[in-house]
Amino acid sequence: MEVDPLRKLSHQQAGTLGEMLALAKLNTLGLAAYISPEGAPGHDLIVIVHGEAKSIEVKTRQFLERPTEIGRWPVDLSTKGEADFFLFVELDLRTMTPTFYLLSNAQARATNRISAGSGMGNCYPAHVRRLIAPNDFSPLLAGI
Repeated sequence: MEVDPLRKLSHQQAGTLGEMLALAKLNTLGLAAYISPEGAPGHDLIVIVHGEAKSIEVKTRQFLERPTEIGRWPVDLSTKGEADFFLFVELDLRTMTPTFYLLSNAQARATNRISAGSGMGNCYPAHVRRLIAPNDFSPLLAGI
């Protein structure tokens, strides 16, 4: 029997998986968090930090061989710009291993570039990787 080669998930599948992996990661760090219902207004995750609810917008992109396959994380600041944090997920499909990049709202805004004509913005992985250490959740963990 021949096995099909590994293929990328749909954007919706990758997004849902990224949100679940992010939720699991936050919970393993001892943070209370939940996923917003699909299609509900607002942000993808809510996490309780120091008794306060903080919103997290999760953007997941996947790769088959190397992270440089990921060209951008689309971020529409006109609709999602009120999030407290943005969590960019690089998902290695060979191992299903996520790498997380947690940015504050200000950091996400600083890395966001508006695409000509569309009005949509993107955060580019090379810039994010220079700014943020992978898997660093210290902004959420400070003082816990």
